[in-house]
Amino acid sequence: MEFIWALVISLICLIFVLIFAAIVRYAIDSSKTSQKLDVLIKEVHYLKTEIKKLQHHKQQDGSKHIIDEKV
Repeated sequence: MEFIWALVISLICLIFVLIFAAIVRYAIDSSKTSQKLDVLIKEVHYLKTEIKKLQHHKQQDGSKHIIDEKV
């Protein structure tokens, strides 16, 4: 009989955990945080590629001089 009660309590706890996870997931999705994060990641990627382009052009222009630059 104790095994059945333990099984029922475990099942109830599992249901509560799943409900809590669904509530948290809905809260995150409704705040549109993931969409904002995607936009931020794209902006960082664009900035990185632009910095690489600028550095590449700077190296071509300054190929006559050997200077170590620290940013």
